[in-house]
Amino acid sequence: MNWRDVKDRVNKTIIFLFAFVGIVTVISLFIFIIKESIPALTQVGKEIFTSIYWYPTYDPPEFGMLAMIVGSLILTGLSSLFVLPLGYIISFFLYNYANSIERRVIKSTIDLLSGIPSVIMGTFLFIYVSPIIMKLGAWSPGNLLTASIGLTILSLPYAASLMEESLSSVDQSLKESALALGASKFTAGFKIVTKAASSGILNSVILTVNRVIGETIVVLMVSGGAAIIPKSLFDPVRPLTAAIASEMGEVSVGSLHYSALFTAGLILLTISFILTLISKTVIGGKAE
Repeated sequence: MNWRDVKDRVNKTIIFLFAFVGIVTVISLFIFIIKESIPALTQVGKEIFTSIYWYPTYDPPEFGMLAMIVGSLILTGLSSLFVLPLGYIISFFLYNYANSIERRVIKSTIDLLSGIPSVIMGTFLFIYVSPIIMKLGAWSPGNLLTASIGLTILSLPYAASLMEESLSSVDQSLKESALALGASKFTAGFKIVTKAASSGILNSVILTVNRVIGETIVVLMVSGGAAIIPKSLFDPVRPLTAAIASEMGEVSVGSLHYSALFTAGLILLTISFILTLISKTVIGGKAE
């Protein structure tokens, strides 16, 4: 065995070990969250999913998460309605129309925006955006609309970058062929290239939605913190991530409240898993 073979085998072993550690870590995380959630799931039962009353410190305590689950889904859906079209428009402009200077400026802006800490974004929203929203009719500085604006700003660089990469990964000859046949630049980019990149764009959508639903600090600061089902854009909400972040540091380890918070994490993990599974299923179907 020569030196090149030894080096190749060592590299393969190192890569395998790192991949194995990563897989074991993810599986262990799943097992840990499920294990810690079992007491709440068995003792509280269906009340977690059917009750809107979250009063874990009352006697007797109530652990209804329905309002927080619905609030998380509404906030994620509203933010996605903002960020996904904006992300596609930016990525389409970068791919189809931007010159080198415009690409450099926009990409630098996106990189700068993606590096802003979420706590800074939350502070900005609370000081400057919340007063404007309250003048529009909100009765609380923290509300669904303000939180959605924050999530949109934080997730926009993520969505735009992923979608632009998906469009750029399409073979350039496909676009050139469409242009040679008389298609306009917009038609070639929108109908031809976007369709060819649909699998990558769908994956970008799922990753962006997962990014939105998992955001914590901004929603903790500006969502309002009220565990109610919102009926308007100006109502406060309390997503699952905000509940976990605000209460986990104060509960007794091993208590029912502690287990209920892990159940909230399990719900978020399940939603993320379902979205990823849908993405893989659709992409796999298109590949066939």
